[in-house]
Amino acid sequence: MSNKIHACSFDEIIERNWPEGVKKTRQRVDIYRVLHDCDQPLSAAEIFSALNKEHPKEGYAFSTVYRNLLAFEKAGILVKSVLSTEDNAVYELKQATHRHYAVCLKCHTKIPIKTCPLHDIAEHITESLPDFQITGHQLEIYGYCDKCKNTPAQ
Repeated sequence: MSNKIHACSFDEIIERNWPEGVKKTRQRVDIYRVLHDCDQPLSAAEIFSALNKEHPKEGYAFSTVYRNLLAFEKAGILVKSVLSTEDNAVYELKQATHRHYAVCLKCHTKIPIKTCPLHDIAEHITESLPDFQITGHQLEIYGYCDKCKNTPAQ
């Protein structure tokens, strides 16, 4: 169940969230849609694959996807992370609050954690680092998802 009060069309979401000064091209809208529709961060290769599956006649180039991700990152609408279980960076649209993930060591599914446990201990962290200005943090939890925990290792 969605926590939104009013349902919005994708066009309304795009209009409301599109960064000022960033040209709205078909490729950028398609990339935005892939990120918007996914509930976990994606690598550039995963975005590239999804675009070419959804729009096979377009023939997206990987360099186009990567350049547009860089433009989105520069515009501040993307969060770029490097998870320790991934070889490449992963991207997701910036949300009102940040997210952390539990990562399956077998299938690499990224499951959002509903809360940020570091907020609960922020005061203790600040006390132990009095001469350090904290600007962010990253937390990953590793294990096996429900689908993988009972299957034999291959």
